[in-house]
Amino acid sequence: MTIIERALNKHRSVAKPDRGVLKRTAPPVQAIDPALRIPRSEMQIDRDFCRQRRLLVSIDSDQDKRYVAAYRMLRTRLLQKARTANWMVIAVTSAGPNDGKTLTVINLALSLAREKTREIVLLDMDMRNPSVCRALGVQPAAELSDFLEHGTHLENLFFTIGGDNLLVAGCVTPIEHASEVLGGPRFEELMGFIKRGAMDPIVLIDLPPVLVTDDALVVAPKVDAVLVVASEGYTSRADLGKALDMLSEFPVAGVVLNRSAESSPYYNYGYEADSNSRVSRKQV
Repeated sequence: MTIIERALNKHRSVAKPDRGVLKRTAPPVQAIDPALRIPRSEMQIDRDFCRQRRLLVSIDSDQDKRYVAAYRMLRTRLLQKARTANWMVIAVTSAGPNDGKTLTVINLALSLAREKTREIVLLDMDMRNPSVCRALGVQPAAELSDFLEHGTHLENLFFTIGGDNLLVAGCVTPIEHASEVLGGPRFEELMGFIKRGAMDPIVLIDLPPVLVTDDALVVAPKVDAVLVVASEGYTSRADLGKALDMLSEFPVAGVVLNRSAESSPYYNYGYEADSNSRVSRKQV
């Protein structure tokens, strides 16, 4: 049994299944009043710029098929858990920096949005090192940190990058007092705004690493589940174990293993998955 499996088993024995602020109480999807629908602007992105950063904003190239297949696997496994546990808001974090969590959360959001059955909302709440907008090469009209700190208008926060059912809100200006901002009451106001104005949403939140700051632990009680990103050959077993221990009282959706050297013969059946982005079945 690997350290990941041991840590997850330990978590399952103590985790509380009913945490979170946005539980869906009724399975049927209700139509949204047009007056409540989240306003969104469209951002023009440089697809070559995004490709250089391994973001799967387009999937036309043959070389992308392996990565797309990997994220489809992650998407399917995550959606299965979300439907079973009634999750809506999922935070993405890691043990330490440079584990690939921002790349993972953006590509996961893009993969979820391609299903076109619901609206996907991606929030950059790694406010000490905001990276989502920077990775996409965009400058948001309004910064998410300004709303959470000062209560500026929500209507200008959200933008799309080519697909109407993927909404993004983030910031580019770092702030030092992020945990105080994230712990404030406007987080719940933002979640309520999304719930009222998006169609059957899944909300993905990019959070800072667990072992670097307390920001992730401030947000964890307010979400439905936490997805942890680790990087083979970079994340130490000790650090991953510490991170999972710190998150043990919260629902953990699983561990995404980046740069995995594990291979599987099943990926030759109709598609391939590159080891740099594939998610090990044993860990999710």
